[in-house]
Amino acid sequence: MPIVLEDELLGVMELATLQPVTDLHRDFLVQANEMLGVTFNRIFKHQQVEKLLEESQILNEELQTQSEELQLQQEELRTMNDEIEAQYRSAELKTKELEEIKDRLEQKTKEIIASSTYKSEFLANMSHELRTPLNSLLILSQMLRENKEQNLTDKQLEYVNTIFTSGHDLLQLINDILDLSKIESGKMEIVEGEVLITDIVNSLQRQFMPIAKIKGLEFTFEYDVNLPDIIFTDEQRLNQILKNLLSNAFKFTEKGQVQLQIAPSTQKNEKFIAFSVTDTGTGIAKDKISAIFEAFTQADGTTSRKYGGTGLGLSISQELARLINGTISCESIVNQGSTFTLYIPQGEELKQNEVENDVTVSIPADSKDASDHEVATTKEQPLLIGKKVLVVDDDMRNIFALTSSLEAAGMEVSFAENGRDAINILQEEENPDIVLMDIMMPEMDGYEAMRVIKSMREYENLPIIALTAKAMKDDRQKCIDAGASDYISKPVNLEQLFSIIRVWLHH
Repeated sequence: MPIVLEDELLGVMELATLQPVTDLHRDFLVQANEMLGVTFNRIFKHQQVEKLLEESQILNEELQTQSEELQLQQEELRTMNDEIEAQYRSAELKTKELEEIKDRLEQKTKEIIASSTYKSEFLANMSHELRTPLNSLLILSQMLRENKEQNLTDKQLEYVNTIFTSGHDLLQLINDILDLSKIESGKMEIVEGEVLITDIVNSLQRQFMPIAKIKGLEFTFEYDVNLPDIIFTDEQRLNQILKNLLSNAFKFTEKGQVQLQIAPSTQKNEKFIAFSVTDTGTGIAKDKISAIFEAFTQADGTTSRKYGGTGLGLSISQELARLINGTISCESIVNQGSTFTLYIPQGEELKQNEVENDVTVSIPADSKDASDHEVATTKEQPLLIGKKVLVVDDDMRNIFALTSSLEAAGMEVSFAENGRDAINILQEEENPDIVLMDIMMPEMDGYEAMRVIKSMREYENLPIIALTAKAMKDDRQKCIDAGASDYISKPVNLEQLFSIIRVWLHH
């Protein structure tokens, strides 16, 4: 018999009997069947309830566990939030501190830039103010040294030589200070090119052999047979370093010799050229060697020291060596002598037969190198005789000095005291063959005057030599851009000036 409740089959009841089944039996079974359906249904529902209750308990336990975990996570989140807030507040404080530091640094940077600008302007102006009187002093003392009239006594010539030498010493001091300023500000220009070693040696020999003779010292050179003929470096800076090292060697050597040795050297698989200056002078104590390369420092810094000087030379030389990728070392023994060695990279070796022996000598802009080129004097020179030159300068001392030297060389000289007067003279008088133009002048400076002159059709090819006492980094290019044919810094070296004049008159 199927056990059915509300048309849902809940089970089947199967009975077997040895007696016939009566209607009463059937009725009883039907009623029992209904009761069983209800009972089974109740049992099933109860089982479901129990099952659901168990599941609910499990879920409750899981929910409780999750709740506890959530509470822990909330605690952790609150802790993290507190930490983040603390970090945020700390970050805000750090940000404010950094902003304050940034503001202070910006202010300091502005002050440093302003200070550097003031310093550069001060040095430039001081250079101009010092070079202007120095220019006439050197020109006139050089003319007196020549003693063309043969009317100066030996004592007077000695005085003149002292004036001239002192003037050159002052010029060297000015140049050292300007060089130090350029190096500190990063404005020192390096111009690399092919340099003949023989040219370097010949230049140094011409400059220092007279000093060696005067001091009674032997001056020798040693060359290594493996030296290349040509090296690639900045010739002016190399000359400047070697001149300083040799000047010191002669300065601190009373007897014996000074030697310049040039040889290839290898350090850490890199090829160098070593220029070694050795003397038999006073020497330097070991504990003083590192200090002598510092600015304004000398081995003997006492007030009773025997040898004077600013202590700038070696400091500048070391910085120049660094700028041309070189180094300077020193070995010394007190009372026996010193050896200063300049190492510069050798680069690619160039042999003499790879160079064209048609060599063109260029006239340098820096008067410190003038003695290395063709010698000229204020005596009459065929190329200059009768040539007209216009001197433009606002300082009558310079006009007098330049006029005297130019007239002594056979030139016809006219002058103007500013750019405007120079233009008026050019408009009114005959064409000059060349113009010497000062830069710093009232009313109309040299830059503007040169631009106006070059704009005048009849003077567009007129050679103009710019003369300036300011001698800072971009002065040469400024002069060329304004229309100058060439540039020379004050104090004017007469040998260099006449060389430049001859070059442009020849053109």
